[in-house]
Amino acid sequence: MKKFCLFAIPIILSGFLQQLYNTADTIVVGRYAVDGEGALAAVGATTSLIHLILNFFIGLSVGTNVICARFFGAKNNDGIERALHTSLSLGIILGIPLMLVGWFFSEYFLGLMNTPPDVIKLATLYMKLYFLGVPATLIYNFGSAVLRAMGDTKRPLYILTFSGAANVVLNLICVIVFHLDVVGVAIGTIASQIISAIAVVWIFAKGKLIPEYKLSKIKIFKNELSMILAIGVPSGLNSILFSLSNTITQSAVNSFGKLTVAAHSISWTFMGFCYLLISSSEQGVISFVGQNLGAGKLQRVNKSVNCALIFSSITVFAFSGFLLLNGAGILGIFTKDASVVKIGLVQFYSAISMYVLYVPSVIYSGALRGMGKGILPTIINIIGICGIRVAWVTLVWPFNPTLPMVYYSFPISWTISGIAMAIAYYIHRRKLLKLGRV
Repeated sequence: MKKFCLFAIPIILSGFLQQLYNTADTIVVGRYAVDGEGALAAVGATTSLIHLILNFFIGLSVGTNVICARFFGAKNNDGIERALHTSLSLGIILGIPLMLVGWFFSEYFLGLMNTPPDVIKLATLYMKLYFLGVPATLIYNFGSAVLRAMGDTKRPLYILTFSGAANVVLNLICVIVFHLDVVGVAIGTIASQIISAIAVVWIFAKGKLIPEYKLSKIKIFKNELSMILAIGVPSGLNSILFSLSNTITQSAVNSFGKLTVAAHSISWTFMGFCYLLISSSEQGVISFVGQNLGAGKLQRVNKSVNCALIFSSITVFAFSGFLLLNGAGILGIFTKDASVVKIGLVQFYSAISMYVLYVPSVIYSGALRGMGKGILPTIINIIGICGIRVAWVTLVWPFNPTLPMVYYSFPISWTISGIAMAIAYYIHRRKLLKLGRV
């Protein structure tokens, strides 16, 4: 447990800082933009859509994490180096066309989501600018996945501390001093993405770490690529399906108008913080399971899973409880509008209060991916989370089209998926026990 905590806590802090990128955008435009609620709604209206487009490609980095963790456990330095060069090359190759998609199709996608007419123009502008930094985002995520696979969670934290500070400072200068509103917060976000990418490449390029990044070796290695894709593609599909279900939920929220969209964008930030507490443990499970399988220390796999379940349950329960006790004050940091605060509390009470139900689904999913089972958790999530939410919004919610009914789809889907994921993990573990592999 001590080793797991030392590994997971820096990931939590890193994730919180990364989440603060968008949070800083939200706070600054909500309080200091000329049209605070309009700018806040514009930034919030893009969140689910940005994740929908990005998460498949960021999900590929899970494949990098699993493969590099196994190479590290087996002390295969050449394998780690090939995986590093392949991953960073993927970040460049995939990032540029993704940037172009975001630039040219933002308004079309936002229109499909029923974005309010008085918000869509600013939302489109913010999203176009945001996607200029996407190649840097992918490079950072692939590079940090390699570091975490090797047990190094501190340097990604240092990178995000510096880049996050730069983001906040630029946001304040651009919005308060130059009155650039959504353009200003987009500039801050792009700058922070570029700083993170440069920093992670520099760590590998300076020649003091194995693996070492060299321009002369930059290429796609076929074997490592196939191994990364075998784990990463199902994980990416899982991420994009999650985002798709959240986008459908966002569409239902958008139907309530600008103030509700603004409130949702604030509350969704804290949903993101809760998820980071679980996903940090998930990354720990993936790395620990992968390293232990690679090193042949198979009896430690289940201990890693149990540590993750306990750690994430305690942290999520404590954090969500803090949010519920201080909800109005916390939401008031983002906006001066009492109506927005009141609407935001609906999501706190309807979904965040039960976020601990999501723990088993994420942790057992990470364990299965660490074992090399990338497709199975994806199938479970397609049915148990994405399918349930889509069915709820399209079939159940219309009979009682209130805001709390939108959010009830979350705890219901978490519970069903968690039960199914736990059953799948123990069935697969039993099979490995019979084979003498765990």
